[in-house]
Amino acid sequence: MKNVIDFISIKKCKQNEQLEKVFRKGNSLKNPLEINKLVEEKSLVLQDHKLFLAFLAYLEEKKIEPATIFKDVLKCPKHQFEQQYEMKWTSVVQFCFTFLTILKKNEPKQYELFITDITDK
Repeated sequence: MKNVIDFISIKKCKQNEQLEKVFRKGNSLKNPLEINKLVEEKSLVLQDHKLFLAFLAYLEEKKIEPATIFKDVLKCPKHQFEQQYEMKWTSVVQFCFTFLTILKKNEPKQYELFITDITDK
């Protein structure tokens, strides 16, 4: 059993590498299709939802608007984001893509507005 490949872990690692590559530099979103592709490839599991809800509760406690932090994590350079929010940039990118995946599935029009807003500015 030790030789069985963990496909879910491999897929998650590849997704993380793609996210970091696309968003390594602040405001590097030149094409909303890049975001769409990553969002469509993301598959959510129950653990993603649990962690996301816990993160939302943390943001509420800190009085931070979720849409604001998700826009900032995609637009600001990593060092600026981490200094401003005192949070790990890579973790918030993951939460942002959980947010985008849920939004696209449940509220496609809101998703399009969000993507347009972050890519236009």
